[in-house]
Amino acid sequence: MLLKNAHERFGRLVYIRRTEKTHTNIAVHLESWVGEASKAHFVSVIGGDANIGALAAAFAAGDRFTVVDPEGQEAIVSLGEKPACFRGSIIVANRKRPLRHLVAVSQEMVGTEAKARLLLIDNDPMFVWSSLALHFGVPAVPEWAAWAIPELQRRKRIQPLQGFGYRPVAVQVKRQGLLSVLKQGITRGTLRFPAVNGPADWPRLAVRKSTDIATAAEPDE
Repeated sequence: MLLKNAHERFGRLVYIRRTEKTHTNIAVHLESWVGEASKAHFVSVIGGDANIGALAAAFAAGDRFTVVDPEGQEAIVSLGEKPACFRGSIIVANRKRPLRHLVAVSQEMVGTEAKARLLLIDNDPMFVWSSLALHFGVPAVPEWAAWAIPELQRRKRIQPLQGFGYRPVAVQVKRQGLLSVLKQGITRGTLRFPAVNGPADWPRLAVRKSTDIATAAEPDE
């Protein structure tokens, strides 16, 4: 269900493309976005069939577009090569046709390779810690987040990203570097292994958002 007055928390995405034969000018509602400098890593937009279809093609082609947040701040960005795109529908009362919802994610954010930089959509310490443990496959327990995340922040390994709708961060660390941090905590006695051997009981996590959209999304072919 759409939140009441949710449209007031939306930004805009503008895409303009001119060629000798065509002139494309599209503006749609921007529900949220994440990025840095001239690069977008996550974009969520809402519009009609034709506009969403054209934007999906533009994103796939690596075209540049303008994002405008609810405060009027603008940035010209691109999702880069081969972003992952997901499309869904939003049923609106008293509207004959549903709105279309498009989510596009850059290869850098969606990639699963063991790279030295991890892009996360939320800055909650437990979310960041569980993401690091899963991504690098390191032995860890939830309780270590209270020390490990502030330690990574102290070392300036966690930096905020641009955007709105989420609280995104980039974590710059390699697997060996993360293991070195854990070794330091264990050596000092700050981090302790569980008294009983067995699987770690991780809490159920939910990503925090400033808007709420219900949509059934399926990946683009």
